[in-house]
Amino acid sequence: MKHIPKIILLAFCSAFLALTASGQETGVITLHGHVVDASNSESLFFSSVSLGGSRISNVSNSDGVFSLKIPMDTPPDAEISISHLGFMTRTLKVSAFSGSTPEHPLEITLAPMSLTLDPARVRAMDGYSIFRAAWYKVRDNYPTERVGMTAFYREMIKKGNTKYLVLNEAVIDIDKAPYTGFQSDRVGIYKGRGSLNYDSTDTLFVKLQGGISTALAIDMVKNPFAGVTLEEAESMLEFTLTGTAVYDGRDFYKISFTPRNVDDGILYKGTVYIETESLAIGRVEFSLDIRDRAEDAARIFIIKHTPGMRFFMNRAEYVISYRCVDGKWYYDYCRADLNFTARKQRSLFRNSFTIIEEMAVTDHRAGGIAIASADRVKFNDVLSEQVSAFTDDNFWEDYNIIEPDQSIDVVIRRIIRQLNRRNRQ
Repeated sequence: MKHIPKIILLAFCSAFLALTASGQETGVITLHGHVVDASNSESLFFSSVSLGGSRISNVSNSDGVFSLKIPMDTPPDAEISISHLGFMTRTLKVSAFSGSTPEHPLEITLAPMSLTLDPARVRAMDGYSIFRAAWYKVRDNYPTERVGMTAFYREMIKKGNTKYLVLNEAVIDIDKAPYTGFQSDRVGIYKGRGSLNYDSTDTLFVKLQGGISTALAIDMVKNPFAGVTLEEAESMLEFTLTGTAVYDGRDFYKISFTPRNVDDGILYKGTVYIETESLAIGRVEFSLDIRDRAEDAARIFIIKHTPGMRFFMNRAEYVISYRCVDGKWYYDYCRADLNFTARKQRSLFRNSFTIIEEMAVTDHRAGGIAIASADRVKFNDVLSEQVSAFTDDNFWEDYNIIEPDQSIDVVIRRIIRQLNRRNRQ
């Protein structure tokens, strides 16, 4: 588990002022919706919402609610597509959102979709057999040459439920190595910015080390799966075919994996989604199997801290997904959500900290990207200490305030003009 973000906690030594400005969008209209399960009316979080024929998209939040900003001149009969893993995709016209507001979003129901497979075929393939077959299809399903990517990355450190201590975001260049062989990914920062919001009442100074590198290292198709090699997987993890799901018109096996033996150490558990036709791994949702070992788990992440403190890991959850383009699957999105508690020894008072990392690829092209060795991000880098060197207020234009609760897709749409301009250079 060496490729995980590291947390540095130091005694507070100075205060920082977070500077922000406000901007206003013009020439757009906003559609508001609430996505629910048609069978039980439960909210469907992280549903994908997109405007047909464009790159404008968003995802619903943890309450199933979304807002989608589209150009003012979009025709009323333009189509909005709403999809969720395991549900039938639904298409609505822009005019259907007339009158929708943040307080009264349009309710959109999605019908669950079940996938019927040949029972003999399912019985013949257990979870591990499907997983192993997918691994041997990596050469066919993923790029075997270097690929150049542009991505948007952000990281946030929050104290308690409300106070954001650190907000960093950056547009990064990725020289993605082939999925065959042992070449490493390379990454460099194109533009970046951030803010720190510590004051004299904060007792801990929290830093995140290696965040950008982590976003690439948790690519489980390219790197060891769930912290173990393919040879170790069968003996250390138990794979179970738990069902099927449909997403974006594709059928997937759902394979759950859990540690076989707690004596093997703190491992991961989760679900891997494998497309039934190509056997490509399209998505992995996983978390650290902490159980009753919260203090031991914290030691995996925290590499430096003030003496006299104890730390407990409450959760370490991850999502990675891939996108199929012209028959090849490309690394497309990742998210890490870490939460730990800190307290002084022999004290009842505790502080809770949440660290969230997120990266979304906005563009990819064959041939890779040349990133000089001196410009490459290293695994021990702390982004908070680097973003000032890449600050460019003109690049962010109207998007001149970091909005931690804003969907990453919304942020990308607000800087897409600058990204497109750069790609044409």
